[in-house]
Amino acid sequence: MRRQFLAGAVLLVAACTALTACGSSGGSGAGSTGGAAGSKTITIGVVTDLTGAASSGFTTDVKGIQAYANRIDAAGGVNGYKIKYVVADTTSTPTGALTAVQELVQRDNVFAIVENSSVFYGAEAYALQAGIPVVGSAIDGPIWTDPKDSNLFSAVGVINLDYMMLAEGQFMKSQGVTKCASVGYSSSVSSQNSASDFIKSCQAAGLQSGYLNNQVPFGSTNVGPVALAMKAAGVDGLYLPIDPSTAFALVAALRQDGVKLKSVVLATGYGGDLLASKATVQAAQGDGFATIGIPAESNTPATRQRAADLAKVGVTGPPTFAEQEAYLSMVAFADGLRAAGANPTRASFMKAMDGIKNYDGDGLLAPEKISFHNYAPATGCMWVAVLKGESFSVVPGMPICAPNVKVAG
Repeated sequence: MRRQFLAGAVLLVAACTALTACGSSGGSGAGSTGGAAGSKTITIGVVTDLTGAASSGFTTDVKGIQAYANRIDAAGGVNGYKIKYVVADTTSTPTGALTAVQELVQRDNVFAIVENSSVFYGAEAYALQAGIPVVGSAIDGPIWTDPKDSNLFSAVGVINLDYMMLAEGQFMKSQGVTKCASVGYSSSVSSQNSASDFIKSCQAAGLQSGYLNNQVPFGSTNVGPVALAMKAAGVDGLYLPIDPSTAFALVAALRQDGVKLKSVVLATGYGGDLLASKATVQAAQGDGFATIGIPAESNTPATRQRAADLAKVGVTGPPTFAEQEAYLSMVAFADGLRAAGANPTRASFMKAMDGIKNYDGDGLLAPEKISFHNYAPATGCMWVAVLKGESFSVVPGMPICAPNVKVAG
């Protein structure tokens, strides 16, 4: 699946206090050294955006961490080790991310970092130099596909932005679309690349390129001229790798202008955060959302297990964006720890992660199988759920899987 490196998701909730020690038993947990031999507890640092401009998308992050940590502890740990975690707030700034990671490493001596942040890139140079493994959501920038950042491991898979997902165009074709459109933010290279590659994917599927605009100001809702241009171009399929605030405004403008869209897919917005807002639910009726792996509504063994784990920490509805990302990050961390054997060190953990070739997030990312440092997987899969009433429905025929193709030039 393509990861969108977009700062500031639009989602809401609450979590552990910044720089607080947490765990399934509620204790602080002893910090582990670079090696955890003889400890029976491994302490990780959880880095996320609890305050600041991006915080609305991340405040439920710790629920996902806690849910999977509880599951690990209930099973007796991983190779006998239970997990403690210390939460650090980035304040939604790169310098805040650096300060958070420095404190976790120098004060708490954490074994590894599990991150879900829009600004973690501010701390990566320090984490790399210190030899700290980082497992996370890979939403903050292209560091996750840079081979020199060998300590980074994406829990949800990434694809080099030089590649396009043929699955995107094939999905639009399956929905009867004939002419595709997309927009990207002027200040986000990844958003621009995602929009451009979507149009190329449509063309590869035999559809027409109707409209592409990569100069939309970040977060703007002044999209009337864009809607009119799309109407004039006769587009009927739309993919939006932008924040939901802009996307909802654009879709509303198109509908007001009488544009009949056969499919509209937002890259972000799926989950419990959207359902918590009546106004947003009303605005998003009929919109499609690309999901992080299998949608909860698919009701598979993997999604039922996640729902059961989250229910134990008070989450009874569809998981939020942050809960999905954090839970998967813990799955990936546990897989690496398991592969590292009885006496893990930071170095042996990273070597073990490098050796994993078939990670699927405990089935939540199936049918994809991920190799943590393969940035151009041969195949990409796309899941889409549509909002109908106050719930999401999985589009029939999901997922659509197809080759990822290198973009010329």
